Amino acid sequence: MTASSVLTDEAVLKAYKVLAPVVTHTPLQYSAYLSQKYNCNVYLKREDIQAVRSFKIRGAYYAISQVPDDVRQRGVVCASAGNHAQGVAWTSAKMAIPATIFMPVTTPKQKIDQVKFFGGDKSKIELVGDTFDAANAAAVAFSEAHNQTFIAPFDDLNTMAGQGTLAVEVFNDAQEQSKSIDFLFAAIGGGG
Repeated sequence: MTASSVLTDEAVLKAYKVLAPVVTHTPLQYSAYLSQKYNCNVYLKREDIQAVRSFKIRGAYYAISQVPDDVRQRGVVCASAGNHAQGVAWTSAKMAIPATIFMPVTTPKQKIDQVKFFGGDKSKIELVGDTFDAANAAAVAFSEAHNQTFIAPFDDLNTMAGQGTLAVEVFNDAQEQSKSIDFLFAAIGGGG
């Protein structure tokens, strides 16, 4: 966790400045089907067109970028069943730092292959346990034993600030396109 225990607007805006030249500024895309179905104007934030096809790249990159360079060079560690792992792998390749990524043995081969693809020779995958919790416990223990930084998939203010940058884009784009936002819906699941 970072020093503060509350995610602030300032933290998200700081993350936005760091990430703007790194991640894809994804569009708000009008959905004719959903708009007709619900008799309103529905726009979808297209995070599926990020390099790793998920907003998780934002949190992974920003959290890693906030680790001091000399510490970051020792390596980073994470636990994930997929999207956060891909973001960490992509970031490790981009920053040329080692990453050890713990995934449950039940992780689909497609997700494992994607992590390998994005991380190249900078990422090493460890398949441990049947659940995320088991992989997470192993990752935390590994990071402590090897003096490397654990990059949490959700329970970290830097990760949250990075992921929150998509909201900055939503509000900026809506304002630039003279669209008013009456409701904003965000899926909440496994903590991410």
